[in-house]
Amino acid sequence: MRTLLFNPIYGSSNMVKSLKAVLRRLGWLPLCFFTFFTFSLANADSKVLLLGIDGVQLEEMQKLNTPNIKRLNITKAYTGGVTGTSSEQKTNSGPGWSTILTGVWANKHAIWENSSGAANPLYPSLFKRIRDARPDAYIASIAHWGTPNTTYFASDVITNNITINGINDDSVTQKVIELIQTTPADFIFAHLDDPDHYSHKSCFGSDYDASLVKADAQLGLMLDAIEAQANQNNDDWLMLVTTDHGRQPILGCGHGNQSEQEKTIFIASNKAMNAEFTQHTGDIARTDFNGLYGYASQASIAPTVLRHLDITIDPNWKLDGMPLLGEEGVRKLMLASHNSDFTWWENESHTIDIYRNGQWIDSINSLERQWADASAANGLNEYVFVKNNVPVAIQLNSVNLNAAVSWNAFRGYFFRSDLQYIRYSKTLDRTDNGYPKPTNEKFWPGLGQYAHQLAAAFSKNSNTSYYFLDNGQYIRYNNILDRADSGYPKPINNDTWPGLAPYATQIAATLKWSNDKVYFFLKNGEYLRYDLGDDQVDSGYPKPINNATWPGLEGYAMDITSAFHWNNNRAYFFLTGQRYIRYNIADDRAEDGYPVKINNVNWPGVLNP
Repeated sequence: MRTLLFNPIYGSSNMVKSLKAVLRRLGWLPLCFFTFFTFSLANADSKVLLLGIDGVQLEEMQKLNTPNIKRLNITKAYTGGVTGTSSEQKTNSGPGWSTILTGVWANKHAIWENSSGAANPLYPSLFKRIRDARPDAYIASIAHWGTPNTTYFASDVITNNITINGINDDSVTQKVIELIQTTPADFIFAHLDDPDHYSHKSCFGSDYDASLVKADAQLGLMLDAIEAQANQNNDDWLMLVTTDHGRQPILGCGHGNQSEQEKTIFIASNKAMNAEFTQHTGDIARTDFNGLYGYASQASIAPTVLRHLDITIDPNWKLDGMPLLGEEGVRKLMLASHNSDFTWWENESHTIDIYRNGQWIDSINSLERQWADASAANGLNEYVFVKNNVPVAIQLNSVNLNAAVSWNAFRGYFFRSDLQYIRYSKTLDRTDNGYPKPTNEKFWPGLGQYAHQLAAAFSKNSNTSYYFLDNGQYIRYNNILDRADSGYPKPINNDTWPGLAPYATQIAATLKWSNDKVYFFLKNGEYLRYDLGDDQVDSGYPKPINNATWPGLEGYAMDITSAFHWNNNRAYFFLTGQRYIRYNIADDRAEDGYPVKINNVNWPGVLNP
């Protein structure tokens, strides 16, 4: 099998640029000997200004007199990942700027909230990517909202030539212009914050409009400086302008959700771009949000910066976006709604090489537009699709929740099909730090060796929980001592669980109700009710799971993989395909709008690698 290897060749122009940096420090270029080199160097000196304007609603900006943005090529684009897949992320600043600076979604860079800590070092920012590829590059980050510099990518910006945080938009503009005019800057990231500030303060209206007009004027000053410097030094400047997220519909006060308006952003460029930038593709698998996914992705900004700087994109970086300049990779690569088939857009015949976890597994014609991996192992799989030597990555997380136990009022545990578990804080409503961990004897004495057989679980009380295995056995676990009781596992029979024995190998999930009743959900779509007080299955069972017995679960009876008792008001049913249903115990029915996909917005960290 072919292995996806690191490619150290960045292009000859980078050798020239390194030589130019040395000559700059020497302060002279002997005319006779270096005439040829100076001509080449001037023509090869690629530079980038990436300007981010926080919280811009594209449609609101287009209503105003903003002449400078109109000097650029502009396209609508999307943020927030692909809704309902593992790439979905909040339309907030932290996730948005992190995607812009890394070229991957939050399921890789791990910035799910503004309050997140350091980003995943496996997916570094442009600051580190550029520094590693071009040690002599002049790199700057000038930000009003400095959290990406101070927190998410603090270890990356250490080697920047200059990093400034927390200054106002006017000061950001002045500093950027100074860098363009007086330094050999190669990459500048600049962040303006006023539009987001005024929209949070007073929503859409005159203050917000004024902030957009002012940001456009500041953009114009930077663009003027770039054009003047390019004319003077023959430097090849790429200016990209974008925003991190849109705003809530109608009023525009906030953001963070998956509405079309909040997911809508823009990307603007002073250069002619490729078809991924210029062409909206409507005939793709995901047509929700009025075809928003037919536009460019926010994750494509970082690859575009790298390409302009002649930095070869290593397939092992697993970037989710593709360059918007030059040769195109696989366009609109995403997972279909069932989260198993890969789809893309294509109108010409090309060969696509497909790699899984670094190993080549298939080559197909791009016109097929769809592909499924029949041999993928359960768990997290990283794919890279390579067309025209351009890699585009996508992550497939096929982990399901095999069992769940509500340990007490404050926390619960989820046992996953990849033989890992997570501890979930009910108080904070998120996975605790440091998880997942392996379900083994170290963490679950007496239970860990049976992790591959775990089918269901429930807590009887704060002292005792039960774990049911797919071979018809069960384990009693001492919650206080945090270990399985001696003598287990034992068989499920009429001595241990009266009335349950005929169904011992058919248990798919268990749910402790708000009294002494426990429900056993079977693989065939039926269920049993067990009375802990009487210690036996109630008469008249099994019964079918339908809208008469479990309103809202009909149609999903055979998809249930686990159930979780949150409190006396609600419970959750987890289904195949990483879906879940919220069940109202008081009303005894599933709530409207379910099932929905499990993701890091509604169940933070539950499916994380």
